[in-house]
Amino acid sequence: MDKGNQSRLREVYDINFRNAFNVMSQAAFWHVMNMFHIPEVDLLEQIYDSTTVHLVPNDTESATITFDTSVAQGSITSLQLFCDFINARLRMLTATGQNQGISHGLQISKNQEDSSEDADHGYQFNNLGFIDVISIFAETPQGMQTLLDVVQKFTTWCDTEINVQTTFLLVIDKDQKRRESMPAPDPSLRINGERSKL
Repeated sequence: MDKGNQSRLREVYDINFRNAFNVMSQAAFWHVMNMFHIPEVDLLEQIYDSTTVHLVPNDTESATITFDTSVAQGSITSLQLFCDFINARLRMLTATGQNQGISHGLQISKNQEDSSEDADHGYQFNNLGFIDVISIFAETPQGMQTLLDVVQKFTTWCDTEINVQTTFLLVIDKDQKRRESMPAPDPSLRINGERSKL
């Protein structure tokens, strides 16, 4: 590894989404599935459209409740469907990083044969995801803000919410002199219109 490369300042943003299973727009969900060419989306859409709930079963006076958000609770397919949807957001981050050179910047390997391989750094990526939490990586505040804007755009489009209270910025810096000169980097990054929490 190039030690000079490893000593660069890096930023990691851990983003938590509020109640993601229940608030995502089904219309956005079907759109993403069609873009991924997942078969029989129309069948799934019909099933969801015909799903109703009564607060009191078999009571004709009880209101009929329909849903235009969330995946079906308890269904064995829901987790896979939700992951397919979340992958769209991760792909947007990956594409943005590849187009604009935004990644973790660490030199991991130069033997990977992949479109994410970089001549200077080896295999590159700028995001990791687990269900309703994602981590994004960048070498500069400008790159991080670009990725945050991608997340915000997707989140607004599909009616999900970012839980700003549990979303944090981590700054990694092995350069002692730089740390001493900048002990507390200005949290100028914004998401949901709010400043980052360090």
